[in-house]
This record gives sequence, structure tokens and C-alpha cells, in this order.
Amino acid sequence: MRLPPKDDPQGDMEGRLPLEDVLTVLRRHDVSVTTEASCLDGAVCCTLISEDVSEVQFLSDPVGGVMVKYLARKFEIETVEFYYFRQLDAQRERPPLH
Repeated sequence: MRLPPKDDPQGDMEGRLPLEDVLTVLRRHDVSVTTEASCLDGAVCCTLISEDVSEVQFLSDPVGGVMVKYLARKFEIETVEFYYFRQLDAQRERPPLH
């Protein structure tokens, strides 16, 4: 069993992603994303609306791993989609081998 680093026990730094990647994955899963001007601390106000969930979050760039997991759970998206969406797209677009 691998222990989490002492200075990052929740894996927030380890699992962080660029803000644009997180918003792209949310949009692909039919979440309406509206962004507003960034705050003084650099966070961007994002209004996230899906069929049955609405949420306003101040997201930093990069988005921490804990927030990525929270958004995945909240909008019922597999966490792996956030981290590997480009690779998953490449696999889907590749022609089948015969």
C-alpha cells in the first residue's frame, strides 16, 4: 500500500488538472459551463448546470485533485474521464483492426 505524501494527504496537488481540461470534460457530459472574470486571487467563478444539478464554484488554475473528484461525483462523471479524455478520444477514433 502506498502512503499519501505527508505534505499533501488528500492528493490535491498530485491530482490537479488545468482548468480548461476540467471545463472541457464537463461540457462533453452536457454540463452548461458559464465563466466570469477571475477574482483577485486568480480563481474563476464558474456556473455549472446539468439536468438535475446546479453549482457555482470558484475554480483555480490548475484545479486541485480534491475538487476534480468532487465535480466528478457531483455530475456523475467517471474520474478517469478527466485525466485521460484525450487518450480515450484517440482510442474511439482509431479504426478497428480486422
